[in-house]
Amino acid sequence: MRGIPLHTQLRYLRAGVPLIVVFLAALHQIALHTILLNIPDPLWHDRIEILIYGLTGSIVTWIGLTWIAAAVARRAEAETQVREAFAKLEFNHQKLLALHDLGEHVASADDEQAVLELAVQAPLKLAGAQASTVVTFKDDGDQLKLDMAWGLSENYIRALRAQLDAGVSAARCRTCTPLKTKASSDCPLFTGMHDHAKAEGIGSLVCLPIAHEHERVGIIAAYFPHADGPAEDQIRLLNILGGTIAASLHSLRMRAQQVSTLHALDRASQNVETINELAAQMLYIAIEGWQAQAGGIFLFDETTQTWMCRARYGLGETLADPRFNLGLRLARQTLATHQPIIFSDLDSPRDHDLLGAAAIPLATEGLTFGAIFLGAKRRRTFTEKHAELLMTMAHQIALAIRHGQLHEQLGRMAVLEERYRLSREIHDGLAQTLSYLGLQAERVESLINGGRSETASQEIGEMRQSIRAAYLDAREAIDGLRLSVESPNSIAKRFAEYIAEFSRQSGIAAQFIATPNDLTVDAGIGLQLLRIVQEALTNIRKHAQAQNVEVQMNVLADELELTITDNGRGFPDSAQSNRVHHGHGLTIMRERAESLHGSLTVATGKGQGTHLVVMIPLKVKTHEKTSEVYKTSEV
Repeated sequence: MRGIPLHTQLRYLRAGVPLIVVFLAALHQIALHTILLNIPDPLWHDRIEILIYGLTGSIVTWIGLTWIAAAVARRAEAETQVREAFAKLEFNHQKLLALHDLGEHVASADDEQAVLELAVQAPLKLAGAQASTVVTFKDDGDQLKLDMAWGLSENYIRALRAQLDAGVSAARCRTCTPLKTKASSDCPLFTGMHDHAKAEGIGSLVCLPIAHEHERVGIIAAYFPHADGPAEDQIRLLNILGGTIAASLHSLRMRAQQVSTLHALDRASQNVETINELAAQMLYIAIEGWQAQAGGIFLFDETTQTWMCRARYGLGETLADPRFNLGLRLARQTLATHQPIIFSDLDSPRDHDLLGAAAIPLATEGLTFGAIFLGAKRRRTFTEKHAELLMTMAHQIALAIRHGQLHEQLGRMAVLEERYRLSREIHDGLAQTLSYLGLQAERVESLINGGRSETASQEIGEMRQSIRAAYLDAREAIDGLRLSVESPNSIAKRFAEYIAEFSRQSGIAAQFIATPNDLTVDAGIGLQLLRIVQEALTNIRKHAQAQNVEVQMNVLADELELTITDNGRGFPDSAQSNRVHHGHGLTIMRERAESLHGSLTVATGKGQGTHLVVMIPLKVKTHEKTSEVYKTSEV
């Protein structure tokens, strides 16, 4: 009955015992009756019955006791087997619980170092290993790199690190199939380490591959004191955990790379460039961050109802390329739905060889104006769990592009506004002077033809003065186009240089005073202030008949005060011919001051000179006190 469970044997015995007893009793009585029939003396009948009953009773008792003893032995053996099975079941249960706990900790780990620590402890907890290491392949894939060690002595770790740093090829570890070897073997992790392994009491090694998408990226090496290593069921537990560890490491590395992508996008958005350059930079960062092989940024013009690809990578050479068509088609779909479109596994990649794709709308301030498309040659590069991260990335790109668009519009408006101001200055200054010179030339020609040489000579003298004035106007117009304040830290120096050049060309004594002399303002503010000074000095040269000019720039609490004072004749009467141009100059200066949210005040009188005061609300930087500049203008 070997091989039959104990409870089944007992059930069979309980059912057969009554029949066996009846059969044996009947057999006994038949035998006794047969014997007594062959003995004629009745006196021997009782003796023979006693003898036979004694003999059969002893035999029956011996058989019964033997059977009971065997049953008790079988029961004891069965109980031992049950206890061993229960102990093994309990052991496996504890290992499964440990596996479950380790898996949960690995899945919930929020950084790569935590996963590596759990991975290196797993062989000790699940397979009773003596020590373990986590070894990954370097970025080039040809070398082994020791990331983490647990349970090994410092001498062994030092020797192992020196061995790996010397250059141990990762080729065998990439393709190794036994994943189990003795310490005396030529395994790359034991090469040159035999004496250290013997001193450490290491007898064997079992490697647990860390793989992503069927490609090994590293191994967990478990060291055991005996040469046979762990049981197969323990290795299976380690393999189960290995998949979780590989997935968690890949997820954390991708998340870290994607977060770095967001930071890189944020830094890139600070540098305002042309839309195409900005889009190309954003697309490159996104492709690198998501390890994609193709991508494009598509913008939609509501006015013309047309799409424009502002940046593209890996979308083929022509617009008819299947990759480009896929990107544009998904861009249209995501613009229509205002939701990200994600394909983890494309069904028909034959024409474009992309296995994963995502298109995310570019939206900001309630306006959706385009989409970013990313394509990858790996499956599951983009999944639904990445949707929120992709939307965050797309929002940053949308903000940067929208900012770039507004900056371009602002730049165009500033250029047009500056051109308008310069055109008024040239029209009211240089153009009128040239017109006057044309009339004077005709008059001189008429005088010469009439023989009035002396009068013509006087007119030529006046023309010479007008030509000099026109030259100065032209120089000032050219300087106006060249004016800049590249470094806000040198604004006082820039003002001083310009005013000194004005004094040299005009012959008017001019000085500049800045308090403090290390004044720093926003470059846009500095440029507008410099243009105000230029316009004021031009008016002084043309109309004030002044001998001295003083320009001061002072910090007053949270305002900057610019004053320009001359000792000229003051404003002429409105009836005088040049009053119109003078008024245009003041208008231009007032417009510039107001563009900085400031004000312009003019104090003058006949024969009293002119005093201009410009007040700009801002905070400044000095060596003694530092605070942020109020960027009141981006012009």
